[in-house]
Amino acid sequence: PEEGKRSFVVVEAEFVTLDSGTGIVHMAPAFGEDDYQVGIRENLSFFKPVDVNGQFTEEVAPWAGLHVKKADPKIIKHLQEQGSLLGVQNYSHDYPYHDRCDNPLIYFATPSWFIKTSEMRDRLVEANKDITWAPPEVGAGRFGNWLAGNIDWSLSRTRFWGTPLNVWICEDCGCQHLPTCRDDLSRLTGQDQS
Repeated sequence: PEEGKRSFVVVEAEFVTLDSGTGIVHMAPAFGEDDYQVGIRENLSFFKPVDVNGQFTEEVAPWAGLHVKKADPKIIKHLQEQGSLLGVQNYSHDYPYHDRCDNPLIYFATPSWFIKTSEMRDRLVEANKDITWAPPEVGAGRFGNWLAGNIDWSLSRTRFWGTPLNVWICEDCGCQHLPTCRDDLSRLTGQDQS
């Protein structure tokens, strides 16, 4: 466990219910927004023993290099051989799958860049009232609800839905610079960007 962080404790979370299972679930703050938020609130350890390909890292021997979904039967067998297994029960529940290849998806914490749109939430909601929407229910309904529930916008998504970011980072000192116009790019590159 990380220094000063809690592990192997029972905590409360609003999304855990008694009508779908036992009423107790494991928390993995590095693998999902709800778990992450509870982890922050409860000062839980941020253990991430899975790589970007969904395979266990060296921290999880003897399953290092094995995809987490393919490791399930091996982990169950290991627990059984140790005498630590209470029982095995398969049950159906919602799980995300890739829409093209039908592979299971894994929520995975990764460093991201955000625009702090939540600070402008009230101004955006007010400005939306001055827009003439056609049909009107779009502005009052779907878009209005989206604005009211606005959270900070992650614009550094990776892989399929990436937003190109023109942030230049110095390899020597780590200084970050965001070119804001063509003149800025011309000055930085020494080439005319018109």
